[in-house]
Amino acid sequence: MVKDSARLFDFQALNEGMVKRLFAAFDPKAGITQVSPLTKGMSTSNYALQTDSGSKYVLRIYPANNDHSRTEVTAYQYAKARIRTPEIFFFDDSKQIVPFSYLIMAFIEGSTLGDFIAGNEGCPDHVVHRIGSALALLHQTEYPHMALLDNHLQIAEHLESFESQYYSLLNGHAGTHIQPSTKVKCLQFLTNNAALVEKIADKHVFSHGDFIFSNIMITPSLEPCFIDYEYCFAAPVFYDIGKFFRTRTQVECYIDADTVAAFQEGYNRKAREPLPVEWYALSKVADISTMLHLINKPQIPDGWGAAIDSEIEKNLELILAGKAGN
Repeated sequence: MVKDSARLFDFQALNEGMVKRLFAAFDPKAGITQVSPLTKGMSTSNYALQTDSGSKYVLRIYPANNDHSRTEVTAYQYAKARIRTPEIFFFDDSKQIVPFSYLIMAFIEGSTLGDFIAGNEGCPDHVVHRIGSALALLHQTEYPHMALLDNHLQIAEHLESFESQYYSLLNGHAGTHIQPSTKVKCLQFLTNNAALVEKIADKHVFSHGDFIFSNIMITPSLEPCFIDYEYCFAAPVFYDIGKFFRTRTQVECYIDADTVAAFQEGYNRKAREPLPVEWYALSKVADISTMLHLINKPQIPDGWGAAIDSEIEKNLELILAGKAGN
């Protein structure tokens, strides 16, 4: 599958002097003793910083032509009122020091969920339960339809309905990057399962937008902490869930029925209304659309088309075999 670390925008390589200048706008007295690039991520460029007092921070720099900084700052404030998330200490979008918006936030000790699962050969059910509960809390704000959000997390732009997006993607650039047979299977699935597809769009909520393992930090106390809200938007609940359960070859052998059950129990404990019986199947259907969005452009990185084609085939087989329910 496409790796969580595959980048959409080039990493902004800054020299140590520039990093210190940016940090000095926040704390001119602190001395930076260590600067380490954090190269995981798709869009922003991040650096781990340590000061002479031993404090650790993250410097987050936004790409010039894809700047969601103000929306993300608001989303962090929204999330912080509900779940564990890093504190933001400083934000500057004046672009006076560098031609980019940037912020400085708390550094979270721990590892990404993917690294945690790989290192521990699994994930305790109670941790997955907490992840499900936290996502349900993020999802408690509802919207009337799919939409992009503004700097206040209000609707900024109405998006196509879920079902309509499916056809647009398959008949657009995305459809050219997958096998013709896979495209036919998708279109046939839409025709044969209209009620299932419609159920996905029953309710729209605040969606993290990139709810993948690398955006979930597991602290030493086994508390999940959620980062990277730059792609938040209004979407069906199944968008985030589908991304969370997307295949990741190096750890999928540790994701079993108990993991799925723990997530469901955790989510339902905090949700305004429980997930429907077929929630897992719905999340797999929703994630096909999410993956198609990644390749809905004329040119895509090498390997993305084949990887997504394979994952779509896997999702369809799983759903059609009746193994994705419950």
